Amino acid sequence: MAIAFKDFFPTTLRKGVLSSDYEGFGAVVNRANKWIADSGVQVLNVETLVLPNVSTEAEAQATNIRTSGEVSSYWRQILRVWYEAPPAA
Repeated sequence: MAIAFKDFFPTTLRKGVLSSDYEGFGAVVNRANKWIADSGVQVLNVETLVLPNVSTEAEAQATNIRTSGEVSSYWRQILRVWYEAPPAA
């Protein structure tokens, strides 16, 4: 058995110069539930991640995340769904 995961990020509702507005976490959970139902995957686990200074999946895949107490950072709550990966063709 192989495992895989899919991350669900809050959608940006309004992007500003100094701050942005994001959808609530309940909406993120609803999107994950829809994807699970539509894809038919076998879910193994679901977890909540809180990551600094990320707003996209590509940014979350970075292996080096650095923060400093002297510089402000924005933390994002992300939902990760672990599932059984389909067999390789």
